[in-house]
This record gives sequence, C-alpha cells and structure tokens, in this order.
Amino acid sequence: EQMSGKEGLRLQKLLPKEVKDLNDMFWMEFEEMRETLENEGRWFPEWNSLLRNIEVRSAPVVEVTSISNTDDIYGSEEGLTIEKIFEVIPGTPGEMKSLRRRVLENDLFRNSFFSEDGRRTGIFVELAMDEDDSEILYSTYIALERIFEENPGIDKHYIAGFPIVAATLRTVIDQDTQRFFPFVALLAVFFLWLTFRRPSGVAVPMLVVGFSILFTLAIMVVFEVPLNTITSALPVFLISIGVADGIHMFSEYRENRIEGLPREKAVCLMLDKLALPVTMTSITTAVGFLSLTVSDIVPIFTFGIFVAVGTLLAMVLSLIFIPALLMVLPEKVSASQEGSGTDENLSRGVHQVNFMDRLFQKSLDVMTAWVLRNARPVLLAALAISAISIYGLSQVKVESSLESYFQADAPLVIANRAMEKLSGSRTINIVITKTGEEEPWKNPDNLKVVEEFQEFLANEPRVKRTLSLVDLIKRISYAFNENRKEFNRLPNGFEFLESEEIFEENGQTEKRTVKREISGRDLIAQYLVLYENSGGDVLSDVVDSEYLNLNLAVTISSNSTTEEEKLLQSIEDYAVRQFPQGFSMTSSGMVPINVATSNEVVTSQIRSLSGSILAVFLMLALIFRSVSRGLMGMIPLVFTVLFNFGVMGFFGVHLDIGTALVSSIVIGIGVDYSIHYLSSMFHELADGTELHDAISNTVRRSGKAITSNAVTVGFGFLALSVSEFLPLVTLSWMIWLTLNISALATMILIPALAVTLTDVLKLVPSQND
Repeated sequence: EQMSGKEGLRLQKLLPKEVKDLNDMFWMEFEEMRETLENEGRWFPEWNSLLRNIEVRSAPVVEVTSISNTDDIYGSEEGLTIEKIFEVIPGTPGEMKSLRRRVLENDLFRNSFFSEDGRRTGIFVELAMDEDDSEILYSTYIALERIFEENPGIDKHYIAGFPIVAATLRTVIDQDTQRFFPFVALLAVFFLWLTFRRPSGVAVPMLVVGFSILFTLAIMVVFEVPLNTITSALPVFLISIGVADGIHMFSEYRENRIEGLPREKAVCLMLDKLALPVTMTSITTAVGFLSLTVSDIVPIFTFGIFVAVGTLLAMVLSLIFIPALLMVLPEKVSASQEGSGTDENLSRGVHQVNFMDRLFQKSLDVMTAWVLRNARPVLLAALAISAISIYGLSQVKVESSLESYFQADAPLVIANRAMEKLSGSRTINIVITKTGEEEPWKNPDNLKVVEEFQEFLANEPRVKRTLSLVDLIKRISYAFNENRKEFNRLPNGFEFLESEEIFEENGQTEKRTVKREISGRDLIAQYLVLYENSGGDVLSDVVDSEYLNLNLAVTISSNSTTEEEKLLQSIEDYAVRQFPQGFSMTSSGMVPINVATSNEVVTSQIRSLSGSILAVFLMLALIFRSVSRGLMGMIPLVFTVLFNFGVMGFFGVHLDIGTALVSSIVIGIGVDYSIHYLSSMFHELADGTELHDAISNTVRRSGKAITSNAVTVGFGFLALSVSEFLPLVTLSWMIWLTLNISALATMILIPALAVTLTDVLKLVPSQND
C-alpha cells in the first residue's frame, strides 16, 4: 500500500479528487491517471510500474479470439461482406454441417481455429501481463480451468502456450523449493553423522551452511533477484558445497585430538594446515561458478554469481566460526584428561567408529599400494578412457524441448501435443522488406515472391500454417468476384474487370458487360480500401501502415531445437537463393528464440569451461608455485570433464540448460580434492617424508575426508532428483557421478603421476627440518 521511497503516502491519497473510491481507479486509463497526477504535481516515476501492475491485474486479458467472434470475408449481393461467422449458435445438424463447410473452405481459418479433420477448435487468449509475471499467469491459468469446470459439455480441453509454461514452472519452483531444502539437509546430516558419529561433527558444518544460505538469500532479496528454475536449486548447492570445508576441518581437528593434542593446540594446528587450502579451494570453487557468468542466459548468469557468493560466505564463516565452535562446544573432557589423549568420551567415540575406519582405511591403503605398483598401466588406462570419452563427446547433441523438461504425462506436455495437432505450438515471425519503390506491398510482383516463399514453407514437414498479406488479398479477391474459386489468387500485373453498365441508344436502354483494364497495383489498392471500409481490422497484423514491411507468420509443429534450427537455416538459404534484389528479411518469435538459446548454451559452455579450466590452473600454479604441479592438479579435473561428456554422448544425454552446468560445477568442486590431496602430500614431503610414505600418509589423513566429501556432496545433489523439472533430475545424477569420479581420479591419478614423473615434478623429501 505504501509507495516506494515515500513513507506514509497511501494510494488513495494520490488519486484525483473526483476518484472517490479505490475501485474507481480500475476504470481509469493508465495514461489518463498519470497525466492527472502529473498536472497536480503528485507524480513520481517509480509509480509507473506500480500503476501498470494494477492495470494488468484489473484487466489481465487483452483479447479473446475464437470461431465465435472471428470475421469471415465473403461475397454477397451487397458486395464484399465482412461479418461474424455466426451470430446465433447453430442448433441443427444441417446448420452445423454448413458451418463446418464454410470454415474449412476458408484458408484463413484452416489449422488455426479448426483442425483439418474438423474435430478440434481453438480459443486464443492474448494476455496483458509480462511473461515473467508468473504469479498472475498462474492465477489466470487457474481461472481458465475454473471456467471449463463450471461449464461442462466439452469432451476434452487443453490449455497450452508459453504463459502456461511460465505458470507451470512457477508451480514447480515453489514445490521444489519446499522439498529440496529439508531433503538435502537430512541427507547432509545423515552422512555427517555416518562420517563422524559425533553431534559436534554434524552441528559444526551445518551451522556454517545454514548461515551461508541465509546470508546469500538475503543478498538476493536486497538486489531483488527472483528465484527461477535454476536458482531455486541454490540451497542444494550451498548445503552440498558448504559442508565440504567443515568435513575437512573437523576431520583434521579430530585427527589432532585422537593424537592427544589439547583442544587449543588441535584447533591451531588445524588452521595452520588447512587455512590456505580452505581459502584456495573456496576461491577456486567460486571462480568455477563465476565462469558461468559468461553466459547470456540470465538464469545461468544469476546462478553462477550467487553460488559463488554463497561459497565465499561459507569460507569466511568456516574459518571464523568453526574454530570458535570447536573451542566452546562441550566434549565432556575432564581437566585431568585434557591433552592426555585418554579422554574416556573421546576414546569411546574413536572406538565406536574404529572398525569402520580401519576397514575403510584398509581399502584406501590397498588401492593406493596397487596404484603405486602399477602407475604406468594406470596412466595408460586413463588415457584410453579419455580417448573413448572424446569420441563420446563428439556424439553429444544440443537439444532443448518442452517435452524433455517434464514427464510425458504432465498436463502441460499433453496440452502441448493437442496444440500441435490443431495449429502447431511455435511461431516464426518473418518481416520481409522491399526497398527501392513506394508502397512495395501493393505491387503484385512483389507479393508473388512472398507467395512462392509461402509455397516453399508449406512443403516443409514441420510447418503447419503460414499467413501473410498475400492470403488476405487472395480472400478479398475471392469474395469480390462472387466467391468464385478461380479468383482465389493474387491479381496479375494487369487485370480486366467486368461490369454491367446501362447504355442508352436510339431512345432505348440496354445492359452490356464492359471490360476495363486496371493495373494489379491499383486493383490491390482498391481491394484494401474496400476491405477497411467494410470493417476489416486485421490489416495492421500483416503489413505496416506505409506498406514497407510485410509480416509473414509461420506456425510449426516441433519440439526439437535441432529441427527448428534446420528449418531456420532452410529459410535463410531460400532467401539468399530466391529473393530478388532489394528484398531482405528478419526472423523473430519463439522458434528463433529457442534456437538462439540452444546455441547460447553451447557457446556459453565452451566459454565457461575454457575460462574455469584456465582460471583454476593459474590458481593451482600460484598456490603450489609451480606450473608443473598446477598441471598435475588439473589432470584429474580434465579427466573427469572428458568422462562427463563421454557419458552424455554414449547414453544420449543432451546438452541443455541443465547439463551445461555440470562441467563447471565439477571443476569448481572437484578442484577441492586436488588442492587438499596435493597440500597434504607436499606438507609430508616438506617434513622430510619419502614419497611413497608421503602418499600413504596423505591417503590416511586426507583420503577419508575427500571420499566423505564426495559422497556427502554427491548425495546432497541427488536431492534435485525429486524435482518435476527433468533437467534438474538429470543434473542431479550427473553431478553425483562426476563428483565421485573426480574424487576417485584424484586419489588414483595424482599418486600415479607422482611416482612416474618424480624428477619432472621435483617430488623429493625436504632436507630441512
């Protein structure tokens, strides 16, 4: 009720005095209201959007068009007649048969208001609201459904169109948001408990994650960033990513405590060893997600920014609050036992997980020993898998379709199929311009170029219908010439018009048929004047007022961006080959938008992937102060990315708005494993430990943390599998798979590289204390 930035000013006080009631506002034109307020000096620019919002919500429907209120053009005794197809609903079988024949013989109606078999009809509703206004779109959808419920008698009805897609996505987002957070939180709690078997091992990471999510969402609110199909998954990502630092830090702290260190010293050593890796892993993760901002697709751009923000917030909170929490959370340690390593409670906790720890550690030790003995074959096998994955990459297809976004039995998908059968569900608006003459679209020669173009389009398998000024002129010609089929055509360059005239000769009168020659241009001009004078009102839909730009509307039946791109390319090729000099065209509408979005997915994938790989490599080289060691840390990541695309290619997973995120996500998160593994190994080498022992110690201290991290984070992403939005479902299992592959590749490829390229990487124990 309060205006933005104007505290205490209520809408009623802003209205002119003659508007006595708030309801009167809904009957005022928006421009009239603004002008009145401006004249009284009480208008503020920020109220434009508010009043527009009120106007839309008071009258959300601009126009409803159906067979019941559509004009028919036909010839009668009075000449050209334009009137409704029927004023009274046909009540007898004969009247219905007559109506059907009349509708189906009219080219302007076919595959629009009626299907060719006459069994389906369409009602087209033009809405006033923006496509982003999903709340009112959903309300409108519910209102339309209620109309059908309150008026039974129709066998089946379907409501489709892009506004319904937006409304459905809003519903899916709301449902997903309610389900994602508790599900992934429970999974994280479960795996943290499984890993540490201590309340503090669960509470410490989850508190950090909770605050990072809260702060990130608060920032989104401040900057008025709405949730969409991608950003609705933010809590899942932030929980999954946020627990990673907590797992590593608590694992290190726990190892220190088990070794008998006092609490304060255990915390200090934990920070001494992990402060840099935690900082760098968080920064590299943020960089990986920020690489998504090169995309022109707004949801992906927004997603990349705020996951990066949340990751950095989690880092700050981890480095500040985890040490503080570890210092104050009770451990039930007596004063005499503090620092002795014999704390009864701590010892009991260690022994409770001792068997599982030993079993798991034994598995890691066996795997590492096998890798060290077979380093070269392991690397050759990795090269072979990479080569196979590259072939799989070549098979990846870019595809985006409505039916691939939702389950096959979803009401939206079923309605879309029904729309496909009626008139097609996607449009291409082609604006054709002819330069070099005045009012070119009154020239029959120019119109025949468009007619040939439409004939070409009609032969395309996916094209259901085309409509342009050509069709309107042909219908007017048909009606003007007594509804004779031979005149359902464009005028030629010159035409002969027959008319009966009365001649008086020798005192007698007689009727004679007279033929007069008229140019096709003049005849078309007369047709159009006659049409407008008879009440025709669709001329502005097919040509501008100066007859410079002609609009050709093409409706297609397709749910494949691959097919749509081929059609658009075919249209472009035709224009280049067949259009005479002076003709040009531009395309717009849902089909070009879908194709452009699909292509942007590919280009943004290439840009973001290249950017994230380069940025992460530079950061690894900077962290370890060595280009070769930076490359060493990148190899598991590159292997995982190739493996990811190989899986997509071999299993027919298309590259779309969801799967395009996977590689950058895996690089952003997977680099953590490389940093922690290499940091621990280099730390051991710096302490003078031999390489094989350094690797074994690294696996003992970091192996479980890396594995637990991958499992916990991976299963956290599996929470997305409960979504009704199928790209998120695919995204969930692909991230789960690739994160675990990344962790496995880190613990296999890095030790194999270390023992194979020891001299190149200068992996020798330090001689310094």
